[in-house]
This record gives sequence, structure tokens and C-alpha cells, in this order.
Amino acid sequence: MPARPASDSTRLIILSPAALHREAWRALLAHQPGISVCGAVDDISQLASLVHPIQPTTLLVDLPTPQPDLARQLKALVPHGGLIFLVQSYDLAQIVALLQAGATGCVSRDDSIGDLCRAIIAAGRDEIVLPPAIASRALTALARGNLTTNSLVEPLSDRETDVIRLLAQGLTNKDIAQTLVLSVRTVEAYLRSIYGKLGVHSRTEAALWAVKHPDLTGL
Repeated sequence: MPARPASDSTRLIILSPAALHREAWRALLAHQPGISVCGAVDDISQLASLVHPIQPTTLLVDLPTPQPDLARQLKALVPHGGLIFLVQSYDLAQIVALLQAGATGCVSRDDSIGDLCRAIIAAGRDEIVLPPAIASRALTALARGNLTTNSLVEPLSDRETDVIRLLAQGLTNKDIAQTLVLSVRTVEAYLRSIYGKLGVHSRTEAALWAVKHPDLTGL
């Protein structure tokens, strides 16, 4: 039975068809600060009992070949959680396909354990998990193929414009806070206001809006 996670930890669920891979990830991540491993499964049918509707949750997917169709199924099962795929390399076409299917981001198998842990925690907060340079290119590619355009319900303030511009560059809330000399909670409050003004419901949607409106965001 999985251990009860600390209230301020990100719940982590590992999905991998290989038993050795599951146990290796569990052993590697079980004692990392801010992460509570709540389960490791080999099939999506086993996820329902592990999903928590309130506490931040990230699903780490370790497959030989990441599949957009599976990403759609997983996002439907874990609609409010982060969804990270392990990839061999940051291939733009593959990443865009996964983001379109509902993935929160990707982590290269060559990244460090520190990078992976930060990605897990960030994904649990619904932050886009990609290196900034890749995130910017992926969001631009997504924006080109996305024909929907939300209208502003209310103009963004100067500070909100600063926040959404950095968000669209792939920065995490912590990075945005450090850049603008704000607290992370203040950045989160700005993001809630931005979502309301744009009529969007996710970080990716807000970032896409910013990419499609460079005249308003300065991108």
C-alpha cells in the first residue's frame, strides 16, 4: 500500500510496462524532497485508485516510444494532474504532438535527476515542463496550428503582461518570480487573474495566447 504523502508534496505515479524500470524509478525518486511516490503501474487501468482530485499529482510515463493517443487517454484519467513523458531527445515534432494530446511536458533521458525532480514538482503545479528554448519553439508551432483565438475579457496590466511573456518563454513560476522580483504566490495570483481575463483554463492555453498576440505581449 503506498505511503500517505506529505500535504505539501507532489504525488508521483509512475507508468512503465517494465517491472525493473518501475522499481528503479521508485527507488530513485522515493526519497527526493517534495515528492511522494504513490504508486507504480504497468497499465492505465490501474490508475483510477491512485488519482487524487485535490493534491498536486504528476504522472511520469516511461515507454520505449511516447504515444500521443496514450497521452489523450491519460489526460482524461488525470485531468488535473501533470503528465510528463520521458523522451530520448527533444525532438520538436514529437514534443508538439504530445503537447497537443495533453502532455504537460517532456524530460530527456539524458537530463539529471535534479532536472527530473524539478520537472515532476513543476508539472504537479500545471507548469509547462520543457527547456525554455524548446518550450518557445513548441508553443510557436502549436500556435500556428491552433485556429481558435480567445478575446480579452479585460486588458492585462503591465505586470500581468510581464508574467505571461515569461510564461510563454517556458519559465516556471519560480523562474518568473526571480526574474520579476516577486514571490511565487504573487506570480500564481497574477496567473489566476490572467486566466480569467483571457478566458482560458490552463498554462498552455495562456502561453499559446501570448504567442499569437506578440503585439500585446512583446514576444
